[in-house]
Amino acid sequence: MADDTMMSEDERLRLEQEKAERRAANRNCCMKALKFLFSNIGLSAMVVLYTVAGGFIFEHLEKTNEYEECNKAREKYEPAENDTVWKLWDIAASFRNDDDREYAMTEYQKIIVTFRDNVLDLGYDGKNCSAMDDPDGPGYQWNFAGALLFSVTVITTIGYGNIAPKTFWGRLVCIAYATLGIPLMLLCLANLGNVLADVFRFVYTKICCCGCCHRRPTNRIESVPPLVPGGGRSRSPEAWKDAYEAQKGNDRPDSKGPLVVDDYEDDDDDDSGKISVPLTITMAIIAGYIFMGALLFGVWEGWDPLKASYFCFVTISTIGFGDVVPGSANFQNASDQWKMVGAAVYMLFGMAILSMCFSLIQEEIAAKFRWIGEKIGLVEKDSDEEKRDPDEPVIESAVVEPDVPVPINTSKE
Repeated sequence: MADDTMMSEDERLRLEQEKAERRAANRNCCMKALKFLFSNIGLSAMVVLYTVAGGFIFEHLEKTNEYEECNKAREKYEPAENDTVWKLWDIAASFRNDDDREYAMTEYQKIIVTFRDNVLDLGYDGKNCSAMDDPDGPGYQWNFAGALLFSVTVITTIGYGNIAPKTFWGRLVCIAYATLGIPLMLLCLANLGNVLADVFRFVYTKICCCGCCHRRPTNRIESVPPLVPGGGRSRSPEAWKDAYEAQKGNDRPDSKGPLVVDDYEDDDDDDSGKISVPLTITMAIIAGYIFMGALLFGVWEGWDPLKASYFCFVTISTIGFGDVVPGSANFQNASDQWKMVGAAVYMLFGMAILSMCFSLIQEEIAAKFRWIGEKIGLVEKDSDEEKRDPDEPVIESAVVEPDVPVPINTSKE
């Protein structure tokens, strides 16, 4: 009976231990998942998936409504068009002589202006709604490419405004989508900007400053008290031996002796952190990205260089007027849809490049103000070279031997 009780107790302890191990494993998996999600790769993947999901969601919510709105506008447009034609016909029928010409032209102008205003109020663009699903038809604005571009403009706060949700659920989802997506995008851009800034600074240091940033390595010996407190040069062999062994083994933290300081002033590990990238190079990166986008969209859309550059600048600066948008000529055309996808990719990369450049500009401006503060005495110089006594001797050598003679073994066999 006691054995059964002992076995059941052991079994219970084993089961509890297994449960505890499973809980610990689950916690570790959750922590690893969270670390991955909030890493640079994880955040980038989340942004991409978030924009793709937004494309599918807004396409589903707005595409059907676009078709219904087109039919409603078409139904209202046709009576207005017929009424305008009959009015013009009546004026033409009443035209008898040349004296009525001026009156007729004035009435024509009034009727046409009224018709134009009515069409604008209807929001009808004249497309054939029944052919929107045809391969050669006008196509939907809210196809996947258009919805994807809209999703990117929402989370990047660009907001072209060429298309916008009109349904109740579309607008409600847009609010929630922006509330979650904008912080996610800003967090991703901040991390990517810092990483890209570190990478670019490292490349700039190695390529552009390889000959100007490294000084000759020097070893500096500072004047410190002797190795053994109270000891001078006249010591017994045993004292020399104890002092040498203490310095060699580093067993006496209180003992002091000649201190060799390695003065590699610009090590490879922290070159990138000490050197700031000039503003001219940073601005050249932004201008180059705009120029590259202008060439790309100029070829795609047939825009002149100024118009293409204007679109690229308005896009990556998040101004987003929306007066110039790629791929808006024919939404059904696969080529135009790919142009909108390309514009979305250009936006995301452009925002990352802009974040990197802002990080570099911030460091450069801070370095300039720090230098000015040191010059006028507002900021203290804290570098090692400024703190070191200028009269302190500096010995340059590859290896500095300790100023301790090698003791002679005086022990007798």
